[in-house]
Amino acid sequence: MCAIHIRKIYTWAMTICVALFCSCSVKPAITVTDPDSGSRVEIKRGEILAVKLATQLGTGYGWKVVSESKALVLKGEPEQISKGEQKPGVSEYQTFTFKAEEKVEAVLKLQYIEAWKKDAKPLKEYTITVIIR
Repeated sequence: MCAIHIRKIYTWAMTICVALFCSCSVKPAITVTDPDSGSRVEIKRGEILAVKLATQLGTGYGWKVVSESKALVLKGEPEQISKGEQKPGVSEYQTFTFKAEEKVEAVLKLQYIEAWKKDAKPLKEYTITVIIR
């Protein structure tokens, strides 16, 4: 009977450890922000690039990836982060994460746009050249 309890506890502990390990977010190798638009960054193949851009989602505008590359693969949906209290007009951030898959130079382009509108013109653009080593 004691061995059965130990096995159950061991199984439970391993399940918790696996769940905790899988839920940990991957730390990006580099994070770029609004002022980095137009610049060049270098990362290694397999590393994560985070693009953190200011937004005001309540206005209907949001950032959208408009240039995709096999070299930089978007991982999941963008994370929405609020600055302090969630009040109308408060600045927020959208953070996109990309995994560097191929050794190449890739241009990443995002637009600040009302994506729900057909033929909407972007209010802003963000472009960065990523050199993957």
